[in-house]
Amino acid sequence: MSVTTENAPVQGQTTLQENSAGEAFTPRCLKKLNLTPASRLGDINDFLDDAALSEAPAAERLTAAMQVFMERIRQSGQRVEKLDKTLIDHHIAELDFQISRQLDAVMHHQEFQQVESLWRGLKQLVDNTDYRQNVKTEILDVAKDDLRQDFEDAPELIQSGLYWHTLYRGV
Repeated sequence: MSVTTENAPVQGQTTLQENSAGEAFTPRCLKKLNLTPASRLGDINDFLDDAALSEAPAAERLTAAMQVFMERIRQSGQRVEKLDKTLIDHHIAELDFQISRQLDAVMHHQEFQQVESLWRGLKQLVDNTDYRQNVKTEILDVAKDDLRQDFEDAPELIQSGLYWHTLYRGV
């Protein structure tokens, strides 16, 4: 099985050499997996949606994955004569490294850490509450500054918006 990556007439496409029987690489792989090649392949970005991904047939998902793999090989600029485990592992490691960097950037971002801290505090409250005492936990979506302003504007606690909301709306 040989694969050659080169610029096709349409920019961004990868061309695959056919074997001696004239059969292209992707259909041969799908046939070995007992899958029918996809008759059409939609936009690769459609697979970002979990629902669309789960509804897509296996052949279409595999074809899309192979297109991404071939695109990565084309972008690497190296000529590939044979697909072997080392080459595939190398590209998987590159993808893993890229995903790890993106996850690190998200997880170490200050805003994400603030939200995570709030959720962890809420989880601790729920975990440490004794619900045998007929306790009901309800969460209000209100910012600290808005709550502080509400208390400052109210002459007495019983005239605050929070008090009215909890008493009359039956939170």
